[in-house]
Amino acid sequence: MRLPIINYQILFKFLILAISLIASFHVFGQDRVGALIKKHQIPESKLSIILEDTESGERLIEINPRVSRSPGSVTKLFTAFAALDLLDKRFQWKTEAYIDQKFKNKKKIDHLLILGGGDPNFSIEDLEELVSEIRTKGIDEITEGIYLDLSFFKQRKNSTGSFDQSPLRPYNTMHSSLIINSNKIDLNFSINPKTKKIDITPLFLPDDIKIQNNLLIGSGDCRNFRSQVSFREQLRKKILTIVIDGIFPAACSEIDHDLAITKTEHYFFGAFKKIWLDSGGKINGYFKRKRKSDRNLLIAQTFSNDLDSALRLMLKESDNLTARNIFLSLTGDSIRKDNRSTRKFLYRSMKENNIYWPYQNFIDNGSGLSRKARLRPESIMSLIEKIDQDTKYSEIRSMLPISGIDGTLKNIYRSNLLLGQMKLKTGTLNGVRCLAGFVSSVSGKSYRFVFMHNNFDDHDYDLHSFTEDLLSVIVMEKLSS
Repeated sequence: MRLPIINYQILFKFLILAISLIASFHVFGQDRVGALIKKHQIPESKLSIILEDTESGERLIEINPRVSRSPGSVTKLFTAFAALDLLDKRFQWKTEAYIDQKFKNKKKIDHLLILGGGDPNFSIEDLEELVSEIRTKGIDEITEGIYLDLSFFKQRKNSTGSFDQSPLRPYNTMHSSLIINSNKIDLNFSINPKTKKIDITPLFLPDDIKIQNNLLIGSGDCRNFRSQVSFREQLRKKILTIVIDGIFPAACSEIDHDLAITKTEHYFFGAFKKIWLDSGGKINGYFKRKRKSDRNLLIAQTFSNDLDSALRLMLKESDNLTARNIFLSLTGDSIRKDNRSTRKFLYRSMKENNIYWPYQNFIDNGSGLSRKARLRPESIMSLIEKIDQDTKYSEIRSMLPISGIDGTLKNIYRSNLLLGQMKLKTGTLNGVRCLAGFVSSVSGKSYRFVFMHNNFDDHDYDLHSFTEDLLSVIVMEKLSS
Protein backbone atom coordinates (compact mmCIF):
# COMPACT_ATOMS: atom_id res chain seq x y z
CA MET A 1 0.00 0.00 0.00
CA ARG A 2 1.46 3.38 -1.05
CA LEU A 3 1.64 6.10 1.56
CA PRO A 4 0.17 9.51 0.57
CA ILE A 5 2.67 12.10 -0.58
CA ILE A 6 3.03 14.87 2.01
CA ASN A 7 3.45 18.43 0.75
CA TYR A 8 5.72 19.71 3.51
CA GLN A 9 5.55 23.30 2.27
CA ILE A 10 1.77 23.40 2.69
CA LEU A 11 2.04 21.64 6.05
CA PHE A 12 4.61 24.17 7.25
CA LYS A 13 2.37 27.10 6.25
CA PHE A 14 -0.57 25.46 8.03
CA LEU A 15 1.44 25.03 11.24
CA ILE A 16 2.60 28.66 11.16
CA LEU A 17 -1.01 29.83 10.69
CA ALA A 18 -2.21 27.62 13.52
CA ILE A 19 0.49 28.87 15.88
CA SER A 20 -0.30 32.51 15.07
CA LEU A 21 -4.01 31.94 15.63
CA ILE A 22 -3.35 30.28 18.97
CA ALA A 23 -1.03 33.11 19.96
CA SER A 24 -3.66 35.71 19.09
CA PHE A 25 -6.00 34.12 21.59
CA HIS A 26 -3.37 34.22 24.30
CA VAL A 27 -2.33 37.86 24.15
CA PHE A 28 -1.62 38.88 27.73
CA GLY A 29 -4.86 40.17 29.29
CA GLN A 30 -7.12 38.76 26.58
CA ASP A 31 -8.86 36.28 28.86
CA ARG A 32 -9.75 38.95 31.42
CA VAL A 33 -11.13 41.21 28.72
CA GLY A 34 -13.05 38.30 27.20
CA ALA A 35 -14.71 37.74 30.57
CA LEU A 36 -15.71 41.40 30.74
CA ILE A 37 -17.15 41.26 27.22
CA LYS A 38 -19.19 38.20 28.18
CA LYS A 39 -20.31 39.77 31.47
CA HIS A 40 -21.64 42.89 29.73
CA GLN A 41 -23.02 40.90 26.78
CA ILE A 42 -21.19 42.99 24.18
CA PRO A 43 -20.97 41.33 20.74
CA GLU A 44 -17.23 40.93 20.18
CA SER A 45 -17.72 41.45 16.44
CA LYS A 46 -18.79 45.04 17.21
CA LEU A 47 -15.59 45.77 19.16
CA SER A 48 -11.97 46.54 18.42
CA ILE A 49 -9.55 46.99 21.34
CA ILE A 50 -5.78 47.39 21.35
CA LEU A 51 -3.66 48.00 24.44
CA GLU A 52 0.12 48.34 24.38
CA ASP A 53 2.71 48.80 27.08
CA THR A 54 4.32 52.15 26.23
CA GLU A 55 7.77 51.21 27.52
CA SER A 56 8.16 47.73 26.03
CA GLY A 57 5.75 47.98 23.10
CA GLU A 58 4.25 44.64 24.19
CA ARG A 59 0.69 44.22 23.00
CA LEU A 60 -1.50 43.31 25.98
CA ILE A 61 -4.94 43.30 24.34
CA GLU A 62 -5.71 42.77 20.67
CA ILE A 63 -9.28 42.32 19.48
CA ASN A 64 -10.25 42.86 15.82
CA PRO A 65 -7.33 45.24 15.15
CA ARG A 66 -7.80 45.34 11.37
CA VAL A 67 -11.56 45.71 11.05
CA SER A 68 -12.42 49.04 9.40
CA ARG A 69 -14.80 51.03 11.59
CA SER A 70 -16.42 54.43 11.84
CA PRO A 71 -14.06 56.47 14.08
CA GLY A 72 -16.17 59.54 14.90
CA SER A 73 -14.06 62.39 16.22
CA VAL A 74 -11.01 60.20 16.77
CA THR A 75 -10.43 61.33 13.16
CA LYS A 76 -9.27 64.65 14.61
CA LEU A 77 -6.07 62.99 15.80
CA PHE A 78 -5.09 62.50 12.16
CA THR A 79 -6.04 66.09 11.30
CA ALA A 80 -3.89 67.38 14.17
CA PHE A 81 -0.94 65.17 13.24
CA ALA A 82 -1.07 66.24 9.58
CA ALA A 83 -1.30 69.91 10.60
CA LEU A 84 1.87 69.66 12.69
CA ASP A 85 3.56 67.80 9.84
CA LEU A 86 2.47 69.94 6.88
CA LEU A 87 1.99 73.45 8.27
CA ASP A 88 4.60 75.77 9.67
CA LYS A 89 4.64 75.92 13.47
CA ARG A 90 4.00 79.66 13.16
CA PHE A 91 1.05 79.14 10.81
CA GLN A 92 -1.77 81.66 11.26
CA TRP A 93 -4.95 82.49 9.41
CA LYS A 94 -5.54 86.12 8.49
CA THR A 95 -8.60 88.24 7.79
CA GLU A 96 -8.12 91.34 5.66
CA ALA A 97 -10.05 94.51 4.82
CA TYR A 98 -9.73 96.35 1.48
CA ILE A 99 -11.09 99.45 -0.22
CA ASP A 100 -11.04 100.53 -3.84
CA GLN A 101 -7.89 102.55 -4.49
CA LYS A 102 -9.95 105.54 -5.64
CA PHE A 103 -11.21 105.94 -2.06
CA LYS A 104 -7.76 106.19 -0.53
CA ASN A 105 -7.71 108.86 2.21
CA LYS A 106 -11.48 109.34 1.91
CA LYS A 107 -13.86 109.40 4.89
CA LYS A 108 -16.76 108.03 2.87
CA ILE A 109 -16.51 104.88 0.74
CA ASP A 110 -19.09 102.95 -1.21
CA HIS A 111 -17.99 99.41 -0.23
CA LEU A 112 -15.60 97.75 2.14
CA LEU A 113 -14.27 94.32 1.08
CA ILE A 114 -13.50 91.68 3.70
CA LEU A 115 -11.29 88.81 2.56
CA GLY A 116 -11.69 85.65 4.65
CA GLY A 117 -8.57 83.59 5.23
CA GLY A 118 -10.17 80.54 6.85
CA ASP A 119 -9.79 81.48 10.53
CA PRO A 120 -12.15 79.06 12.35
CA ASN A 121 -11.95 80.99 15.62
CA PHE A 122 -12.39 84.57 14.37
CA SER A 123 -14.14 86.22 17.33
CA ILE A 124 -16.18 89.30 18.16
CA GLU A 125 -13.03 90.75 19.74
CA ASP A 126 -11.09 90.10 16.52
CA LEU A 127 -13.74 91.93 14.50
CA GLU A 128 -13.67 94.84 16.96
CA GLU A 129 -9.90 95.00 16.45
CA LEU A 130 -10.34 94.97 12.65
CA VAL A 131 -13.00 97.68 12.75
CA SER A 132 -10.83 99.81 15.03
CA GLU A 133 -7.92 99.57 12.60
CA ILE A 134 -10.18 100.51 9.67
CA ARG A 135 -11.50 103.51 11.59
CA THR A 136 -7.94 104.73 12.25
CA LYS A 137 -7.61 105.12 8.47
CA GLY A 138 -10.20 107.89 8.71
CA ILE A 139 -13.14 105.99 7.23
CA ASP A 140 -16.43 107.07 8.82
CA GLU A 141 -19.13 105.96 6.41
CA ILE A 142 -19.87 102.99 4.14
CA THR A 143 -22.69 103.92 1.78
CA GLU A 144 -23.53 100.69 -0.08
CA GLY A 145 -22.59 97.80 2.22
CA ILE A 146 -19.72 95.32 2.26
CA TYR A 147 -18.27 92.79 -0.14
CA LEU A 148 -17.32 89.37 1.22
CA ASP A 149 -14.57 87.42 -0.52
CA LEU A 150 -15.16 83.76 0.37
CA SER A 151 -12.78 82.24 -2.18
CA PHE A 152 -10.14 80.92 0.24
CA PHE A 153 -11.74 77.47 0.48
CA LYS A 154 -12.97 75.79 -2.70
CA GLN A 155 -14.97 73.05 -1.01
CA ARG A 156 -18.71 73.26 -1.60
CA LYS A 157 -20.79 73.37 1.57
CA ASN A 158 -23.41 70.80 2.42
CA SER A 159 -26.54 71.79 4.29
CA THR A 160 -25.92 72.00 8.04
CA GLY A 161 -28.91 69.70 8.48
CA SER A 162 -27.61 67.01 6.13
CA PHE A 163 -25.98 64.91 8.86
CA ASP A 164 -28.80 64.58 11.39
CA GLN A 165 -31.53 67.06 10.41
CA SER A 166 -30.49 69.43 13.21
CA PRO A 167 -29.24 72.45 11.25
CA LEU A 168 -28.96 74.84 14.22
CA ARG A 169 -26.81 72.62 16.43
CA PRO A 170 -23.28 74.10 16.73
CA TYR A 171 -21.53 70.80 15.95
CA ASN A 172 -23.08 70.91 12.45
CA THR A 173 -21.56 74.27 11.49
CA MET A 174 -19.84 73.93 8.12
CA HIS A 175 -16.37 75.10 7.10
CA SER A 176 -16.16 78.69 5.94
CA SER A 177 -13.54 81.06 4.54
CA LEU A 178 -15.08 83.82 6.63
CA ILE A 179 -17.04 83.12 9.79
CA ILE A 180 -17.31 84.93 13.10
CA ASN A 181 -18.07 83.53 16.53
CA SER A 182 -18.75 80.13 14.91
CA ASN A 183 -22.19 81.55 13.94
CA LYS A 184 -23.16 81.05 17.58
CA ILE A 185 -25.89 82.76 19.53
CA ASP A 186 -25.56 82.00 23.25
CA LEU A 187 -28.95 82.27 24.94
CA ASN A 188 -29.97 82.43 28.59
CA PHE A 189 -33.52 81.30 29.39
CA SER A 190 -35.08 82.29 32.72
CA ILE A 191 -38.50 82.66 34.28
CA ASN A 192 -39.33 86.31 34.99
CA PRO A 193 -40.81 86.35 38.54
CA LYS A 194 -42.88 89.47 37.76
CA THR A 195 -44.35 88.64 34.36
CA LYS A 196 -44.35 84.84 34.89
CA LYS A 197 -43.05 84.54 31.35
CA ILE A 198 -39.77 83.35 29.85
CA ASP A 199 -37.03 85.91 29.30
CA ILE A 200 -34.50 85.06 26.60
CA THR A 201 -31.25 87.01 26.81
CA PRO A 202 -28.55 86.63 24.11
CA LEU A 203 -24.91 87.14 25.06
CA PHE A 204 -24.30 88.79 21.68
CA LEU A 205 -26.88 89.38 18.97
CA PRO A 206 -25.81 90.75 15.57
CA ASP A 207 -27.88 93.47 13.94
CA ASP A 208 -30.77 92.29 11.76
CA ILE A 209 -31.22 89.09 13.78
CA LYS A 210 -34.33 88.92 15.94
CA ILE A 211 -35.72 86.40 18.42
CA GLN A 212 -39.39 85.45 18.40
CA ASN A 213 -40.18 83.98 21.82
CA ASN A 214 -43.21 81.66 21.76
CA LEU A 215 -42.26 79.64 24.84
CA LEU A 216 -44.81 78.60 27.43
CA ILE A 217 -44.14 77.48 30.99
CA GLY A 218 -45.13 73.90 31.76
CA SER A 219 -43.99 70.57 33.14
CA GLY A 220 -40.85 68.76 32.16
CA ASP A 221 -37.30 67.87 33.09
CA CYS A 222 -34.55 70.48 32.87
CA ARG A 223 -32.22 67.83 31.44
CA ASN A 224 -34.63 67.28 28.54
CA PHE A 225 -35.02 70.96 27.72
CA ARG A 226 -33.77 70.47 24.15
CA SER A 227 -36.42 67.85 23.41
CA GLN A 228 -39.23 70.15 24.57
CA VAL A 229 -38.18 73.23 22.59
CA SER A 230 -37.79 73.80 18.86
CA PHE A 231 -35.75 76.40 16.98
CA ARG A 232 -36.13 77.51 13.36
CA GLU A 233 -34.98 80.35 11.13
CA GLN A 234 -36.99 82.74 8.97
CA LEU A 235 -35.15 85.14 6.63
CA ARG A 236 -37.41 87.87 5.25
CA LYS A 237 -36.47 91.27 3.88
CA LYS A 238 -32.89 90.92 5.14
CA ILE A 239 -34.06 90.23 8.72
CA LEU A 240 -33.33 86.82 10.19
CA THR A 241 -35.78 85.72 12.88
CA ILE A 242 -35.06 82.83 15.25
CA VAL A 243 -38.45 81.38 16.16
CA ILE A 244 -38.48 79.51 19.48
CA ASP A 245 -41.50 77.33 20.32
CA GLY A 246 -42.24 74.80 23.02
CA ILE A 247 -42.48 74.27 26.76
CA PHE A 248 -40.00 75.62 29.32
CA PRO A 249 -39.95 73.41 32.44
CA ALA A 250 -41.32 75.32 35.44
CA ALA A 251 -38.85 73.51 37.70
CA CYS A 252 -35.89 75.23 36.02
CA SER A 253 -34.78 78.64 37.28
CA GLU A 254 -32.62 79.24 34.23
CA ILE A 255 -30.97 77.37 31.36
CA ASP A 256 -28.12 78.31 29.03
CA HIS A 257 -28.32 77.05 25.48
CA ASP A 258 -26.46 77.91 22.28
CA LEU A 259 -27.42 77.83 18.62
CA ALA A 260 -25.42 78.21 15.44
CA ILE A 261 -27.42 79.89 12.72
CA THR A 262 -27.03 78.69 9.14
CA LYS A 263 -26.86 82.08 7.39
CA THR A 264 -23.11 82.62 7.76
CA GLU A 265 -22.79 85.77 5.63
CA HIS A 266 -25.87 87.38 7.20
CA TYR A 267 -24.46 86.72 10.67
CA PHE A 268 -21.10 88.21 9.69
CA PHE A 269 -22.68 91.30 8.16
CA GLY A 270 -24.93 91.79 11.20
CA ALA A 271 -21.96 91.51 13.57
CA PHE A 272 -19.92 93.92 11.46
CA LYS A 273 -22.77 96.40 11.23
CA LYS A 274 -23.35 96.35 14.98
CA ILE A 275 -19.68 96.88 15.82
CA TRP A 276 -19.24 99.52 13.09
CA LEU A 277 -22.20 101.50 14.41
CA ASP A 278 -20.99 101.12 18.00
CA SER A 279 -17.66 102.61 16.89
CA GLY A 280 -19.46 105.76 15.73
CA GLY A 281 -19.42 104.93 12.04
CA LYS A 282 -22.30 104.94 9.54
CA ILE A 283 -23.27 102.14 7.20
CA ASN A 284 -25.99 101.48 4.64
CA GLY A 285 -26.68 98.61 2.29
CA TYR A 286 -26.16 94.89 2.76
CA PHE A 287 -23.53 92.32 1.78
CA LYS A 288 -22.60 90.85 -1.59
CA ARG A 289 -20.08 88.20 -2.53
CA LYS A 290 -17.20 89.52 -4.56
CA ARG A 291 -13.58 88.55 -5.09
CA LYS A 292 -10.73 90.90 -4.38
CA SER A 293 -9.16 92.50 -7.47
CA ASP A 294 -5.91 94.32 -8.23
CA ARG A 295 -7.76 97.60 -7.73
CA ASN A 296 -8.26 96.88 -4.04
CA LEU A 297 -6.00 98.43 -1.41
CA LEU A 298 -5.27 96.64 1.89
CA ILE A 299 -6.11 98.87 4.86
CA ALA A 300 -6.41 96.50 7.83
CA GLN A 301 -5.77 92.90 8.83
CA THR A 302 -5.94 90.63 11.85
CA PHE A 303 -4.15 87.35 12.51
CA SER A 304 -5.41 84.29 14.33
CA ASN A 305 -3.79 82.80 17.38
CA ASP A 306 -1.08 80.23 16.67
CA LEU A 307 -1.85 76.80 15.30
CA ASP A 308 -1.45 75.13 18.70
CA SER A 309 -4.43 77.07 20.06
CA ALA A 310 -6.68 75.81 17.28
CA LEU A 311 -5.41 72.25 17.64
CA ARG A 312 -6.02 72.31 21.39
CA LEU A 313 -9.60 73.51 20.89
CA MET A 314 -10.19 70.87 18.23
CA LEU A 315 -8.87 68.01 20.38
CA LYS A 316 -9.99 69.06 23.86
CA GLU A 317 -13.49 70.21 22.92
CA SER A 318 -13.83 68.21 19.69
CA ASP A 319 -14.73 71.39 17.81
CA ASN A 320 -15.92 70.36 14.34
CA LEU A 321 -15.72 73.77 12.65
CA THR A 322 -12.10 74.14 13.74
CA ALA A 323 -11.35 70.63 12.47
CA ARG A 324 -12.97 71.29 9.09
CA ASN A 325 -11.06 74.54 8.57
CA ILE A 326 -7.74 73.05 9.70
CA PHE A 327 -8.29 70.10 7.37
CA LEU A 328 -8.92 72.34 4.36
CA SER A 329 -5.86 74.42 5.25
CA LEU A 330 -3.50 71.42 5.10
CA THR A 331 -2.73 72.14 1.46
CA GLY A 332 -0.80 75.25 2.52
CA ASP A 333 -0.21 77.60 -0.40
CA SER A 334 -1.94 75.30 -2.86
CA ILE A 335 -4.86 76.92 -4.67
CA ARG A 336 -7.01 73.79 -4.42
CA LYS A 337 -8.43 73.84 -0.91
CA ASP A 338 -11.12 71.18 -1.15
CA ASN A 339 -11.65 67.88 0.64
CA ARG A 340 -10.39 65.73 -2.21
CA SER A 341 -7.11 67.64 -2.58
CA THR A 342 -6.63 67.79 1.19
CA ARG A 343 -7.06 64.03 1.56
CA LYS A 344 -4.10 63.50 -0.75
CA PHE A 345 -1.93 65.72 1.46
CA LEU A 346 -3.08 63.97 4.64
CA TYR A 347 -2.68 60.46 3.22
CA ARG A 348 0.81 61.33 1.99
CA SER A 349 1.68 62.65 5.45
CA MET A 350 0.61 59.32 6.98
CA LYS A 351 2.65 57.24 4.55
CA GLU A 352 5.78 59.41 4.78
CA ASN A 353 5.65 59.07 8.57
CA ASN A 354 5.27 55.28 8.33
CA ILE A 355 1.75 55.28 9.78
CA TYR A 356 -0.02 52.04 8.88
CA TRP A 357 -2.35 53.25 6.12
CA PRO A 358 -4.29 50.63 4.08
CA TYR A 359 -6.33 51.75 1.11
CA GLN A 360 -9.57 51.03 3.01
CA ASN A 361 -8.95 54.02 5.31
CA PHE A 362 -11.05 57.03 4.38
CA ILE A 363 -11.20 60.46 6.01
CA ASP A 364 -14.09 62.57 4.79
CA ASN A 365 -13.72 66.12 6.14
CA GLY A 366 -11.21 66.01 9.00
CA SER A 367 -13.78 66.33 11.78
CA GLY A 368 -15.17 62.80 12.00
CA LEU A 369 -18.74 64.05 11.70
CA SER A 370 -19.38 61.66 8.86
CA ARG A 371 -20.99 58.32 8.14
CA LYS A 372 -18.45 57.70 5.36
CA ALA A 373 -15.21 57.90 7.35
CA ARG A 374 -13.52 54.57 8.04
CA LEU A 375 -10.29 53.76 9.89
CA ARG A 376 -8.65 50.55 11.00
CA PRO A 377 -7.84 50.38 14.74
CA GLU A 378 -4.30 49.33 13.76
CA SER A 379 -3.90 52.66 11.93
CA ILE A 380 -5.00 54.60 15.00
CA MET A 381 -2.55 52.67 17.19
CA SER A 382 0.21 53.29 14.65
CA LEU A 383 -0.52 57.03 14.92
CA ILE A 384 -0.59 56.91 18.74
CA GLU A 385 2.81 55.19 18.70
CA LYS A 386 4.25 57.93 16.48
CA ILE A 387 2.83 60.67 18.73
CA ASP A 388 4.34 58.89 21.73
CA GLN A 389 7.79 58.39 20.21
CA ASP A 390 8.42 61.49 18.07
CA THR A 391 8.96 64.80 19.87
CA LYS A 392 7.64 66.70 16.84
CA TYR A 393 4.15 65.38 17.61
CA SER A 394 4.35 64.75 21.36
CA GLU A 395 2.45 67.94 22.21
CA ILE A 396 -0.71 66.28 20.85
CA ARG A 397 -0.70 64.20 24.03
CA SER A 398 -1.03 67.35 26.19
CA MET A 399 -3.94 68.55 24.05
CA LEU A 400 -6.11 65.49 24.71
CA PRO A 401 -9.05 65.56 27.15
CA ILE A 402 -8.19 64.36 30.66
CA SER A 403 -10.61 61.95 32.31
CA GLY A 404 -13.00 63.65 34.71
CA ILE A 405 -11.17 67.00 34.39
CA ASP A 406 -11.58 68.77 31.07
CA GLY A 407 -12.74 68.69 27.47
CA THR A 408 -15.06 65.95 26.27
CA LEU A 409 -14.03 63.76 29.24
CA LYS A 410 -14.89 66.36 31.87
CA ASN A 411 -18.10 64.67 32.98
CA ILE A 412 -17.15 61.00 32.60
CA TYR A 413 -14.66 58.61 34.25
CA ARG A 414 -14.76 60.74 37.41
CA SER A 415 -14.35 57.92 39.94
CA ASN A 416 -11.47 58.18 42.39
CA LEU A 417 -9.70 55.45 40.44
CA LEU A 418 -10.07 56.87 36.92
CA LEU A 419 -9.96 60.62 37.60
CA GLY A 420 -6.99 62.10 35.73
CA GLN A 421 -5.60 58.70 34.68
CA MET A 422 -6.46 58.93 30.97
CA LYS A 423 -5.73 61.30 28.12
CA LEU A 424 -8.06 60.17 25.37
CA LYS A 425 -9.63 61.54 22.21
CA THR A 426 -13.30 60.65 22.12
CA GLY A 427 -15.43 59.82 19.09
CA THR A 428 -19.18 59.60 19.53
CA LEU A 429 -21.97 59.31 16.97
CA ASN A 430 -25.19 57.33 17.00
CA GLY A 431 -23.96 53.74 17.05
CA VAL A 432 -20.32 54.80 17.43
CA ARG A 433 -18.20 55.06 20.56
CA CYS A 434 -14.42 55.35 20.24
CA LEU A 435 -11.48 56.27 22.46
CA ALA A 436 -7.81 56.64 21.58
CA GLY A 437 -4.80 57.87 23.49
CA PHE A 438 -2.99 57.12 26.71
CA VAL A 439 -3.83 55.44 30.03
CA SER A 440 -1.74 55.57 33.22
CA SER A 441 -1.94 52.87 35.88
CA VAL A 442 -1.95 53.44 39.63
CA SER A 443 1.73 52.49 39.77
CA GLY A 444 2.63 54.97 37.02
CA LYS A 445 2.88 52.58 34.08
CA SER A 446 1.79 54.07 30.76
CA TYR A 447 -0.25 52.36 28.07
CA ARG A 448 -1.32 53.20 24.54
CA PHE A 449 -5.01 52.48 24.03
CA VAL A 450 -7.47 52.24 21.15
CA PHE A 451 -11.13 51.33 21.64
CA MET A 452 -13.74 51.24 18.86
CA HIS A 453 -17.35 50.17 19.12
CA ASN A 454 -19.69 50.26 16.10
CA ASN A 455 -23.19 48.89 16.44
CA PHE A 456 -25.91 50.49 14.36
CA ASP A 457 -28.56 47.97 15.42
CA ASP A 458 -30.82 48.43 18.42
CA HIS A 459 -29.12 47.11 21.54
CA ASP A 460 -29.75 47.29 25.28
CA TYR A 461 -26.32 46.59 26.77
CA ASP A 462 -24.60 49.33 28.77
CA LEU A 463 -21.46 50.21 26.84
CA HIS A 464 -20.40 52.92 29.28
CA SER A 465 -20.33 50.43 32.17
CA PHE A 466 -18.23 48.08 30.06
CA THR A 467 -15.67 50.77 29.14
CA GLU A 468 -15.50 51.92 32.76
CA ASP A 469 -14.86 48.36 33.95
CA LEU A 470 -12.30 47.81 31.19
CA LEU A 471 -10.40 51.01 31.98
CA SER A 472 -10.53 50.25 35.71
CA VAL A 473 -8.93 46.86 35.12
CA ILE A 474 -6.18 48.51 33.05
CA VAL A 475 -5.56 51.27 35.60
CA MET A 476 -5.41 48.73 38.45
CA GLU A 477 -3.13 46.47 36.37
CA LYS A 478 -5.40 43.47 36.86
CA LEU A 479 -5.41 42.19 33.30
CA SER A 480 -3.60 39.00 34.26
CA SER A 481 -5.74 38.00 37.24
